[in-house]
Amino acid sequence: MLPFAIWWVRHNEKIALRMGRKLNDEELDWAQQIGIAHPEKVRILNVAKIPTPVPNFIENLIQRKGYPAGSAGGMCMRYGIYAKEKYAHDKSLIAHELVHTHQFERLGGLWYFLKLYLQETLILGYANSPLEIEANSTADIIVA
Repeated sequence: MLPFAIWWVRHNEKIALRMGRKLNDEELDWAQQIGIAHPEKVRILNVAKIPTPVPNFIENLIQRKGYPAGSAGGMCMRYGIYAKEKYAHDKSLIAHELVHTHQFERLGGLWYFLKLYLQETLILGYANSPLEIEANSTADIIVA
């Protein structure tokens, strides 16, 4: 599962980096407060639907387990952030995804972040994942 997840994130990161917008001044300030080493690399791509690596029937199953697959407002692909158009100006969402960008950097890249993230969410559940809790709490502080 991890090799596929790495490929999928890389693929979607490339799209966001090519088509997304740079961080605005406020978002750059948040990125610096969060500790992102390379905020100039981050791009935000507004989309109608967040990409998902699974077919609809699996998406429905994992939604019942608490994962926001298909219903997520945003998703971080390391330096590429996807934001659903209706949430594109949601400061908490953007700050939350920026925290994930920092986690990718801090943990040593795709393999290390995804391994930990998948372990936490599969064992503890999405809402109880320490990486998600950190992203939520840090975003709340940043936008307050």
